[in-house]
Amino acid sequence: MKLYSAWYCPFAQRAWLALQVEKIPFEYVEIDPYLKTQSWMEISRNTGQVPVITVPGQHSVIDSTRIIEFIEQLHPSAPKLFSADAFINAEQKYWIEHINKRIIPYFYRYFKFSDSRVDTAADKKQMIDGLHQFAQAIDHRGPFFNGEQISAVDIALIPFAYRINLLLQHYRRFKLPENSAIWQKYLHWYQANIETSAFRSTVSQGNYQQRLIDFYLPYSQGGGQQDVTQL
Repeated sequence: MKLYSAWYCPFAQRAWLALQVEKIPFEYVEIDPYLKTQSWMEISRNTGQVPVITVPGQHSVIDSTRIIEFIEQLHPSAPKLFSADAFINAEQKYWIEHINKRIIPYFYRYFKFSDSRVDTAADKKQMIDGLHQFAQAIDHRGPFFNGEQISAVDIALIPFAYRINLLLQHYRRFKLPENSAIWQKYLHWYQANIETSAFRSTVSQGNYQQRLIDFYLPYSQGGGQQDVTQL
């Protein structure tokens, strides 16, 4: 099995994290997804986007959310990323959709456009509201979303939560509130996730934080990938 990834990409980091949590052997292939070569377009099923999972003799698996589900089904004996309980499973998928639609686009919209843009304040508020709703739903047992064990929901958000913390603080002088029990629960969740061995293994290359800051400079000026801001 191969994981085609780009070190800076939070969507690719989701797939990498899932493989690490499940302890599934794989070959990591670093690729520049912006170079739309014929071979890369074939591997990525004409999307030109990471992450992509390939298994010899099978179709490529694309899309970070779909890959998390695929990895869960590939090794049933590995730690479960989704609950076997149908109601909890449905809730997990609800919150992953919430992350994809109610947090990620607003993070990028706030990050990519200058504070002089008319609706930047609205984008920021939507992002904060989405994170606050997520924080309210974290299991009281903690520290992870569903309790004591990391799950697909944690994997879906933590790469973006990490960038919200790092990049918005650096480029927008922004920090999430810390003045309520709900935000303290979120901070506890955040710290638990970034301290896992799985997460640390995905951010250990060189001076990762500074490299990430440098890479996302064009985003902070309105450049970079455009589709991430789509609602």
